[in-house]
Amino acid sequence: MSRAGTFPLDFSSLTPPREPCWFLALPEGFDSQAEAHQHTAPVAMTPAHALARFKAIALAAPRTRLVSEAGLQVELEQKSAVFGFTDKITAEAMAAGPDRAVLAVYSRALVGYYDFGVNRKRVTRGLDAFYAAGRAK
Repeated sequence: MSRAGTFPLDFSSLTPPREPCWFLALPEGFDSQAEAHQHTAPVAMTPAHALARFKAIALAAPRTRLVSEAGLQVELEQKSAVFGFTDKITAEAMAAGPDRAVLAVYSRALVGYYDFGVNRKRVTRGLDAFYAAGRAK
C-alpha cells in the first residue's frame, strides 16, 4: 500500500509503512492491525461536530488544505515550509455512545524515510487543541 493510501481509509485494516515517518492516534480498545502511538479519549459531542472541530483546527495550520471528505472522515494535506514536501492527514470521528465521539487520526509523510517527529507533533498539537476547545466551553 502506498503511503498516500486510499480514501476513505479503513483504520481497522491500516498497514503503516515500515519507515518511521508516520504517527497514529486511535481510540482506546479500537481493533486495528496497526499499533497506535497514542490513544484518543471520547468527548461529549456528536461525531459530526467532533469532526468539524478537528477539521477546523487542522485547516488553521499553515499550508494545509482539505483534499477529500466523505461521511465522518476527512483527508488533508500539509506541505512543509522549506521544501514543500507533502504529508497526508486522515481523521475520522466515530460514535462512542449517545452524543459522544472519539477520533482516529493518521498522519504520514509521502516521501522520505524519517520525518523528524513532524507527524507526531502535528497530531498531538491538533488533538491538544481539539480537547482544549472542548474544555473552554
